[in-house]
Amino acid sequence: MLLLLLSTFFALTISGCNHKEPAPVEEPDVPGIHNVQDFLAFASAVNTGASTKEWENEEGWVNLLADLDFAGVTDFKPVGYATAPWENYFPAVVSGNPFTGKFDGNTHHIKNLKLVCNEIEAGKHFGIFGYVGPGGIVQNFIIDDSCSLTIASDVSVSLSAGMIAGVVYDATVRDITSYAPMHYQGKAAGYFHMALIGGLYAKEKGCIIDSVHNWGKIDAENSANLNAGATGIHVAGIVGFANSPTGNAKRIVISDCSNHGNMTSQAGRTAGIVGAANACTDIINCENRGNQLNTMPKTDGGRLGNICCFTNNGSSISGCKNYGNLVSTTSGRVGGIVSLPNAGAYSNNENYGEIISDSAYRGLFFGYVTQAAAWEGGTASGKVGTYNKGKYNYDLYPETDVVRYLGKDGSSGKATYKDVTYDIATGDTPVNPDPDLNVSASFRIFFIGNSFTKDAVEHLPGILAAAGIKDVQMVHMYYGGRTIPEYNDGWSTSTDYHCYVCNPGKTSWTDVSGKSLATVAATGKWDIVTIQEHTGRQLAWGWTSTEKNAVQGLVDKVKAAQKKNGGTPKLYYILSQSYFNLSKAQNVSKPFSNTDEMWTIIAAQGKKAVEECGFDGVISTGAMLQNLRTSSLNNSNGLTRDGYHMDYGISRYGASCTVFETVIGPFNGNIKLDNNTYRYSKSSTTDGSWSTPVTDASAPIALQAARYAIAKPYEVTSMK
Repeated sequence: MLLLLLSTFFALTISGCNHKEPAPVEEPDVPGIHNVQDFLAFASAVNTGASTKEWENEEGWVNLLADLDFAGVTDFKPVGYATAPWENYFPAVVSGNPFTGKFDGNTHHIKNLKLVCNEIEAGKHFGIFGYVGPGGIVQNFIIDDSCSLTIASDVSVSLSAGMIAGVVYDATVRDITSYAPMHYQGKAAGYFHMALIGGLYAKEKGCIIDSVHNWGKIDAENSANLNAGATGIHVAGIVGFANSPTGNAKRIVISDCSNHGNMTSQAGRTAGIVGAANACTDIINCENRGNQLNTMPKTDGGRLGNICCFTNNGSSISGCKNYGNLVSTTSGRVGGIVSLPNAGAYSNNENYGEIISDSAYRGLFFGYVTQAAAWEGGTASGKVGTYNKGKYNYDLYPETDVVRYLGKDGSSGKATYKDVTYDIATGDTPVNPDPDLNVSASFRIFFIGNSFTKDAVEHLPGILAAAGIKDVQMVHMYYGGRTIPEYNDGWSTSTDYHCYVCNPGKTSWTDVSGKSLATVAATGKWDIVTIQEHTGRQLAWGWTSTEKNAVQGLVDKVKAAQKKNGGTPKLYYILSQSYFNLSKAQNVSKPFSNTDEMWTIIAAQGKKAVEECGFDGVISTGAMLQNLRTSSLNNSNGLTRDGYHMDYGISRYGASCTVFETVIGPFNGNIKLDNNTYRYSKSSTTDGSWSTPVTDASAPIALQAARYAIAKPYEVTSMK
């Protein structure tokens, strides 16, 4: 019976990963959501305060076990349909029941769900989930382009609406991708928020929004609300409005999110990632590629940014990139990163888009700064200029005043700018050229993998630069949460990857998205190709014929693509990490009860993959992390940033050392990293963004952990 249950779980998981119609559930006693009727019954139970035990597994998770097609459903009610009017910048529940449980979509798809918000009650927040309350977790599903969110024209009350959720309060949302368009047609005179997550708030627990991605188009019609402040209309790709009490230790973290949807808006605040970070909100490593056209029907009425519109009360933006163009036709205050950055830290952000407005408050980084905002690092590229009735005039400043490209500084010296790289495009110089992958390079590496591969390669550009290596090209095809069966099935058809490129001599990754695996694999000759599985999924916990066929299929596709070019690359399997917080792994019966047991199981499967599928070797970043956890550097978060991804600093550094000394150094004169001077100074102990600095003292320990992993890739080597 136990074997049959495990077999059923596995079959369901693989079915979802392959985006095929799920097989019939053979075991009716398996708890979870099997179909639309189950979901509607589950939503009703939450909303009436009834028990949801019948849908929960032994760990309390509600698992989605099949794709859901809502065609014909016209009376949809959000899960957690509570009423929570906005009071003092927070939505306080006055009636109804928030969702405070744990929901895992297990990478399944939501289809044909047409959400139409026509609420007449203020604070009746709207989405697939209405109000996600303290401790709630919503994760791991895909919203198809057959779905949509529309705010009806007769909606005049204040509330928050989102394709995923209306409000998220002291809760977590992660690993969700939406292709659904969102439309605002309402007439709210007061505040209104629309994004994948309308409103985001933290008080007692903090909030984490991680790896949430929007590809749907965003439209906002507005003639009723001409406010540009907190009571204005907030429209964004990921989060409409974020707030936590000033000085609160429980912060909001929005990390590794992206918006690809184009925005056409008349709202006072519109942004690719966050409409407003009102207080204690950290926006980290997010990216906007959507273009924004704003026609707010009031001159100087828009406060517009392509990452965020407004940051305040200790909020920060770091490691974010904007590739989208932003055009205001009515003199809105515009910034490639943020419109109005109040006092806070803004580090290593990059703009490559055109930023256009007749307002004097315009810039590649920000529109207008009046406080002690500290800008450090990053790249100011692209163009900035006036709208000029649609005939743009681009700004041109002398070298002595190059900082003026960043934006209008009215801070009287309070704002600071340090180590910013200026690469300004003027006149007819093209903005955002798509770098040609066929660049001259003596050594080329192609990485295929999700966020665990991103962990492994993020520090490589800096390490290469410090080693004086200027003729290596690296390309990473990335999609958060994707598995090898999904890579294999979407080989030629999926173009929704981030294609990160680090060309010879560059010191950072550049996104040239919109390519398929097949296209990249067939571009020139690759010396090394790596493949990585998602260790947090059941398919990585037991070697089966289904998994073997998927791995072998992907290997064969790489070889076939290269054979046409006369290429014979070496293939390596990246064996990724064991989780520190096991609750972050897939919510089915787990064949392990702690981090070490999980490592033993995923290492055994990695070894099978390498031995049976024609790999030339293994890059065991997972063994490196296990080794490092036995060292003096281990911490209370298991050297992760969020319980399962690697710490932004020392763990990622150790992983990059493992990659370098496995496949880069040996093929480039056997270069070692003992004297490499690359370091990473960022420090944080915030859940979701932990970062342990790479220092002269810690770097050798991580390097040794990497070398032990290279010597014994499937074992743990104690460093005590």
